[in-house]
Amino acid sequence: MSASVPHDHFEKLRLRINKRLGEVEAPYAREQIDRYPWLYGALGGASAEVAFVCENPSMAGVRKAKPPLGGPCDFDTQWTGDPAFRRDKRFRTVLCDLGLKDGGIWERGGWNCYITNVIKAMDVVRDFNQRSAKAKAELARQWADILCWELSQVDPKVVFCVGRKSERVVSFLQKEGLIRYEGPLHYVLHYSARGASAEVEREMRRSIESGCDKAGIRPGGGRRWGGRPRRSSPARRRGPPREPGSSPSGGRREIRGPAAAPRRPPRAP
Repeated sequence: MSASVPHDHFEKLRLRINKRLGEVEAPYAREQIDRYPWLYGALGGASAEVAFVCENPSMAGVRKAKPPLGGPCDFDTQWTGDPAFRRDKRFRTVLCDLGLKDGGIWERGGWNCYITNVIKAMDVVRDFNQRSAKAKAELARQWADILCWELSQVDPKVVFCVGRKSERVVSFLQKEGLIRYEGPLHYVLHYSARGASAEVEREMRRSIESGCDKAGIRPGGGRRWGGRPRRSSPARRRGPPREPGSSPSGGRREIRGPAAAPRRPPRAP
C-alpha cells in the first residue's frame, strides 16, 4: 500500500509547530523535529465537518509507533499508538462505524474528520499528568494560536473534546478568547478509558452521534448511523467505562468486595 500524502494544510501546520517547539524550548523539541518527520500534529481531512481535539501527543506512543499494516511510518501512522497497547483501535473503530473514516480501521486515508491536539509538543505521560492545572493552562496558552489557526482553516461544524482533560483545557481557551470557535464544545469519552472495549466504543459512539445530530450532520452517510450499537456480554459488564483517575462520583473510587454466598440451610439429621 502506498504511503499517504498529507494535504498542504498539514505541511503548513508542521512548519508552525516546529517553529513553536523551538520558541517554547520544549524538552523533546529536537527529537520531535529531527526523528519524526511524519508527525504533523494533526490527522484527517483538512475541510472536515467534524473535528476532534485531544490533549497532547504521548512520547511513548510516538517512539513506539509502527504502522499496523507494515511499511515505514508516515502521515497515517499518527494515532496508531504502541503496537502492544493499541487503545487507539477503539477510536478508529468508532470512526469507521459512523462513516467518519472510510475503509478498514488501519487503512491509510479515507478520513472524513479532523483530529488534532491542543498542545503539540510530545511529552512523557507521567510527567505531563504531574503538572499542575496552572502549568497546563500556561502550556495551552503557548499553543492556543496554532489551534485557533487550525479551526479557522478547517472550519468544522462540530468540535469534540476527547476526554475531560482536553475538555477543560479547550473550554479554558475558549473562555479566554484565545480560540475563536464560537460553537458549543462536545465531550466524548477518551479511548483509553477503563472498561471493556465494546462498552467504551458504545459510549464514544453515543456521544458523537448526539453531537452530530445537534449540528445536523450525517458524516459519510454513517454506515451504522442510528443503528443498534454492539453490546458486551452481560457477564462481563462492570458498569460504565471511565477515564483513568476518575470515578462515577468524581471522588474517591468506591471499593467493594464480592457479595457473600448465600448460606445453605443445615441438613436434617
